[in-house]
Amino acid sequence: METKNCQNCKKDFTIEPEDFSFYEKMGVPAPTFCPQCRMIRRLLWRNEGLLFRRQDGYSGKEVFSGFAPEANVVTYENSFWYGDGWNPLATGREYDFSRPCFSQFKELLSVAPIPARSVFNLVNSDYCNEASEMKNSYLCFNTDFVENSAYLRKITHIKECFDINDSNENELCYESVLLEKCYSTYFSVDCDSCVDVWFSKGLRGCTNCFGCVNLTKKSYCYFNVQYSKEEYQEKLAQHALTSYDGIQAAKKQARVFWLAYPVKFNHTSRTYDSNGERIYDSKNVKDSHTIRGGENLRYCQDLQAKTSNCYDYSVWGVGTENIYESQTCGLGCYNLRFSYCCWENARDLEYCVYCVGSKNCFGCVGLYKQEYCIFNKQYSKEEYFELRNKIVEQMKDIPYIDAKGREYRYGEFFPFDLSLHAYNETLNQDFFPLTEAEALDKGYGWREPNNREYKATQTSQDLPDDIRNVPSTITNEILECMSCNRAYRIIPAELSFYNRVGLPLPRMCHMCRYTDRAQYLNPPVQYHRACMCEQEGHTHSGKCPNEFASSYAPERADIVYCEQCYQQETS
Repeated sequence: METKNCQNCKKDFTIEPEDFSFYEKMGVPAPTFCPQCRMIRRLLWRNEGLLFRRQDGYSGKEVFSGFAPEANVVTYENSFWYGDGWNPLATGREYDFSRPCFSQFKELLSVAPIPARSVFNLVNSDYCNEASEMKNSYLCFNTDFVENSAYLRKITHIKECFDINDSNENELCYESVLLEKCYSTYFSVDCDSCVDVWFSKGLRGCTNCFGCVNLTKKSYCYFNVQYSKEEYQEKLAQHALTSYDGIQAAKKQARVFWLAYPVKFNHTSRTYDSNGERIYDSKNVKDSHTIRGGENLRYCQDLQAKTSNCYDYSVWGVGTENIYESQTCGLGCYNLRFSYCCWENARDLEYCVYCVGSKNCFGCVGLYKQEYCIFNKQYSKEEYFELRNKIVEQMKDIPYIDAKGREYRYGEFFPFDLSLHAYNETLNQDFFPLTEAEALDKGYGWREPNNREYKATQTSQDLPDDIRNVPSTITNEILECMSCNRAYRIIPAELSFYNRVGLPLPRMCHMCRYTDRAQYLNPPVQYHRACMCEQEGHTHSGKCPNEFASSYAPERADIVYCEQCYQQETS
């Protein structure tokens, strides 16, 4: 075991024997940034909610992109980038051993074309990014297998849902987070296998419940009180759910009610020898967040389906193995180090960006099914390995040093100042919000949004209170958000959904609605906590002595229980 001081935050962190074993297997030195700063450095390359209009680098026409128009990068429309109309090796260059590696890589990154969006197999879903297998969808990000939906983030297998986050296999749901296999579930949090549920939290296998918390296999419950079917319907009739004012009153009442009930210190199930938040069907996953089907992982976030033997790896997964310090790589990738946006069975890559289906590449950008390339120049197999080894040694001797004095030798992910995104355009702003001054002081980029100016034709306050009084022409109006004053619209599919379900029109834009929901999504941080249970009749006398790591911050109002106390309280 070794204790180090982080280059970035100046806090001590520990490297344990099993960590050193992984680094040795991957052939990399131990990190000089702590786990959280390493994650922030990777997430500075992850825009997961913004879509920009920028000029196509080949045709010159305006296209949608995940990169701001001010970003120093060349982007091609996806269909052209994957085609044969250009030569990705045309930007290849000789390596200069007199200069730091990252200084040269930054220059290559500014001229080698990359896809405008990270998408494939999209049908009538142009306003989406970081997405695949989408049909008739709008403003969806980090989503797969979605149909007839809008305003989604971190979603798989969804149909006819709006304003949903971090959920899987749901249909006809609205304004909720952490839903699993639910149908007709609205304004709810952390519900599994539920049908016709409103304003509820922590339900499992429930139907026809309203304002409930921590129930399992219950029906016709209203604020945790059991009623007959007829009585339950009478209770619901007291709420004007087709009215905006009625929805807001019910939401406020439910959220206050939720706080009186405990939450479990983490959300995990079917795991072995693991810790972290939202770990499912996994084995030996440590200090990680949102992992499904993982094995032998540490310091990882948002990985899906059969991902194994990885450290410091954020977003995607799906049949990946032996990945270290990489971001948004997936679909069969193997043996990747320090890479970003590489997929489709990419193998043996180091310091690569948007290298798809490529193998044995170092310091490359925008390659498709290439092999033995360094800085986008082709070599023989023997030449490749000889030059690669020389560059690694040079990176150890001549580090890249940023404006804050942080050194980047071989073994570190890309420097903060190479990112194509500003801090406030990335997931970091969701998890660790900073002001512009704070971000710049830390050496991160900042960019004010350059939104198109749309003059509102109607304020949200002037919308009809009841959905039954909304004219079909509302889809032609430009509305003004009551929270941020941004312009937004009601798209036809959205209006059809509100009419079908009987829900009023939202008064806030989709970004402000996301911010409101996101308060129920814990960040990928663990805090030392003690169980808050003092209930009589549990396995302890007086206050429960159990302590644990939890993603619930100590300043939050939630009542946090250990596993045993939570199960006793909710059984």
